[in-house]
Amino acid sequence: MESRAITIGIGVFFAVLGVIIAFTAENGALSYLAAVTVGGLGIEAIYSAIRNRRSLISRIGPLP
Repeated sequence: MESRAITIGIGVFFAVLGVIIAFTAENGALSYLAAVTVGGLGIEAIYSAIRNRRSLISRIGPLP
């Protein structure tokens, strides 16, 4: 249960980060693409936690 709560927390963080990027970024297509990508990863993490599956963020692996 606690790992699902952590995944939901990380998902909310990434979703909010995507919104912040969208509103504070320059008017370039790449900045909006980054906002959609980060926000999408956050929403997918929340959905995966609800469905009790591993999210895409958790499958990236250990980062240095």
